[in-house]
Amino acid sequence: MSGPGGTRTVRCAAALMVGVVLAGGVAACAYEGSGDPQPTAAGLSRRPAPSVPSKGPDILGAETRNYAELEKRLSAAPGSVLLADSGPADGPGVGFSKAATVMTAGPHTVTAACVGTPHAQMALSQETKGGTEHVMFDVDCSGVQSQVVQLQKGYVSAHLTRHDPTGAWTGAVAGIKITVQ
Repeated sequence: MSGPGGTRTVRCAAALMVGVVLAGGVAACAYEGSGDPQPTAAGLSRRPAPSVPSKGPDILGAETRNYAELEKRLSAAPGSVLLADSGPADGPGVGFSKAATVMTAGPHTVTAACVGTPHAQMALSQETKGGTEHVMFDVDCSGVQSQVVQLQKGYVSAHLTRHDPTGAWTGAVAGIKITVQ
């Protein structure tokens, strides 16, 4: 091998062996490139996602006026605000759902109001050692409803319960504010 061309023969033989090993390794790989790609779990759905109809300009105008009136009604709640939220009280979709952390247990004032509908129902929920406590508010929308509730330290959540979540929008709104003195 030390003679003329001996090292070249060894290098060529080594390169040929490496090429054969690599070609055999690549040939052993399975490729599924022919045909259509396999459908994913998301691709198996045949129905389009439901769409929420848009609000017309008349409904948006009524809703804007109703939110302004709702803000006036809820602004009368005295004390430091722990939680405040509002949302549509009719039509498709979600009204509101919000949570806050009660830092000090004790009496809190819940103020609820609605505009553009005769009544609304809101729920207050809190996890306690004995389970989940719920307080329901059936709000007469001709005014503002206030009630003092005892809250424990921890999370509290407020929800607007919709009687007909698939009904048409009218611009009605509802809101809640929890304050502490």
